[in-house]
Amino acid sequence: MKLSLYAKTFAALILSSFLLLSSVGQANAEKRLLASVADWTGGEITCQVAVSILEQELGYTVDRIVFPSGTGLYEAVAAGDIDFACESWPSYAEADTVMINEPLMWEGEVVLDYQGDGSIDLLGTSGIVGMSDYYVPTYFVDANPGFKTWADLNDHKDQFATLETGGKGRLIGCPVPGWNCHDQKRLDLLGIDFIADELGTETASVAEAEAAYARGEAFLLYLWEPHWFFGKYDMQAIQLPDNKDCPGFTEENNWKDCGTDAWPATGWAKDYTINYGNPAKFAEPDMADAKAFFEKMNFQNGDQAKMLVQVDEGMSIEEAVQEWKDGTDEWQAWLP
Repeated sequence: MKLSLYAKTFAALILSSFLLLSSVGQANAEKRLLASVADWTGGEITCQVAVSILEQELGYTVDRIVFPSGTGLYEAVAAGDIDFACESWPSYAEADTVMINEPLMWEGEVVLDYQGDGSIDLLGTSGIVGMSDYYVPTYFVDANPGFKTWADLNDHKDQFATLETGGKGRLIGCPVPGWNCHDQKRLDLLGIDFIADELGTETASVAEAEAAYARGEAFLLYLWEPHWFFGKYDMQAIQLPDNKDCPGFTEENNWKDCGTDAWPATGWAKDYTINYGNPAKFAEPDMADAKAFFEKMNFQNGDQAKMLVQVDEGMSIEEAVQEWKDGTDEWQAWLP
């Protein structure tokens, strides 16, 4: 059956439209990325920061898919089913050591030397640093100019004392014994004349600290970063000694410590969180700007903490990130 001139013309228009849409779709696909939605608020804030800059400043389209963090997500990225993921914590990851084959750098130094199979591209650190310490309110530091670090605690212990601790100071310690923070052991090894008070839950510890802050009292608090508490209250770490491992400090070895030179006399190890992606995807020419951005990204704990408070108070993550982005220019240094 012969086609009429109208039919031929219509068919030609359909074909040309299809080819045009296909070419546009292909062009768009070249700058399109698929990222996971993190399954904790802080991680999603970090990823939304990256997404907003990729889309608004670098011309990428980033689609999102809900995918729980962990080994499965690493495998999905390695397979190319997902292009990148944000804020992986090395101490909680299991796949990073077998799938990344490059050094993890922080401020020009190698903090981890991965020797995996290279199926994951370490795009760079996110800027978020996981850390634990003991913290005091900034108003206490301002009122006591002689206070600088943990070594000065004993000179001010009377301000931290309670009826229960007598002449000793009080530490609102690591809340759960099973976390193995060894607060009292650390205090004793460092010669800090304080008593560690374990309140059983994070909620109880934070509530105790909030009440003391409202009264303007001095208090010493175990906590970790990033945490919403630091987005609401002005605190300072007392700078415990840098972490150093003590291999013999185990239950099997009856918790034989290494003295003042190593854990638990030191502070906790830090987690330099990373963004990671599919190597083949980020080797594509159109991914050069995205790769360069991830190499420079340097989001901060304090900024995330403030956004955590905003989200808790009802703001959407997208709104919180946009408000931050509109209010600072620090992210401009991350652009290619």
